[in-house]
Amino acid sequence: MIGQSSFRSVMRLRSLLVIVGAGALLGIAAGAGWEAVRAQSHSHTHSHGAMDKGGWYVRLSPDARAAAIERQFRGFETTMAEVAYRYTEMYFGGIDGNWDYAAHMATTMGNAINAGLERRPEHRKSAEALFLKTALPQVMEAIKAKDPALFKQRIETMRTACTACHTAEAHPFIKIGVPTVRRNPVVND
Repeated sequence: MIGQSSFRSVMRLRSLLVIVGAGALLGIAAGAGWEAVRAQSHSHTHSHGAMDKGGWYVRLSPDARAAAIERQFRGFETTMAEVAYRYTEMYFGGIDGNWDYAAHMATTMGNAINAGLERRPEHRKSAEALFLKTALPQVMEAIKAKDPALFKQRIETMRTACTACHTAEAHPFIKIGVPTVRRNPVVND
């Protein structure tokens, strides 16, 4: 039979082993957790020798590259997506009296159309006659004047011009409305 002092020694040893074991398990768990965090935040870096220098573009023959780039821009539709964004932002800038923002969006909208016309010059005649030399400068005048009533009037003229341009370019089903949804949290402080 084990005496009381021996029993206490065994219990102390047992407690010590439990504490050491628990500490070891916590250490392993912490190490595994740290490794998981480190793995998630790891960024891949490659040596310059292993880098793909140009990817898909370089693998194409020189004659095929221009057509591939044109497919990436997808005709004039990418331009029109940017123009829709700029138009909406310009509209809300003017409605809010944030005239500098409205002017910026009007200018970049014109730049977007001109960049698109470089790729698709067949749309230039309609774009210039119905928008770039008429409706857009008129809206820009209203923005410069910081005149809300004139701005709203010129927006209506612009909407009509946009729809007419779409009709002239065989897209009569694209009719431009007044923006109703803000896409950016830009405010006029």
